[in-house]
Amino acid sequence: MEKILEIRNLDKSFGGVHAINHLSFDVYKGEILGLIGPNGSGKSTSVNLISGVYLPDEGEIIYKGENIIGKSIPDRAYLGIGRTFQSPRPFEGLTVRDSIYTVALLHHRKKADAKTKTEEILEMSDLMPIANELCAKLPIEKRKWLDMARVLAMDPSIIMLDECLAGLNPQEMEMSTDFVQKINQMGITIIFIEHVMAAVTKICHRVVVLNEGGLLCDGDPNVVMKMPEVIEAYLGGGYKNAIEN
Repeated sequence: MEKILEIRNLDKSFGGVHAINHLSFDVYKGEILGLIGPNGSGKSTSVNLISGVYLPDEGEIIYKGENIIGKSIPDRAYLGIGRTFQSPRPFEGLTVRDSIYTVALLHHRKKADAKTKTEEILEMSDLMPIANELCAKLPIEKRKWLDMARVLAMDPSIIMLDECLAGLNPQEMEMSTDFVQKINQMGITIIFIEHVMAAVTKICHRVVVLNEGGLLCDGDPNVVMKMPEVIEAYLGGGYKNAIEN
């Protein structure tokens, strides 16, 4: 399989806290990779390093064969690295359509191309019925969908989805995971940072488990979830009992 992203021996400290510790893992083109681990394991810091919010103290981030450590956040986004945030950040004074169009225009430059892209995204994301509603009035699940739709306006090759299911009810989670799979079927690679294990096992082709800033293990979700070290570090005894019963 072709690698789209390679994390090589990353280190990142904040004061005396070693947040990322010699972290290495690969992401393959076209996969949905689950990035999981307990709170404080380094998931969000990893995303911030990949997207350019933080610079690593050591290590390399290789995207499509190029080390992008020196690239700015806008440069990385223009290269095709997209992300969402745990708390959606809509343009509250804009409509859903204009919010997507604004991002599309930044990437595509020409108004006609940006408008075409916007309408395509509204259609595929099922946001067309609320296209003229103000973002400020959207419920949480639609805000999260809009976050993903805005990233799509940048024509990304890879998207990091940071807890896109947080705060949703079961029906909303089901619809959102369907949307994630739909994005993946467009040929877009996804890093799925999530605490909802049922969703991780349902849609992820592979998972990487972090603990204390380093790689604990990686592999098939259904195998990894049963590993004693994963259960102990992250999932807790309740999940172990559920598996055994």
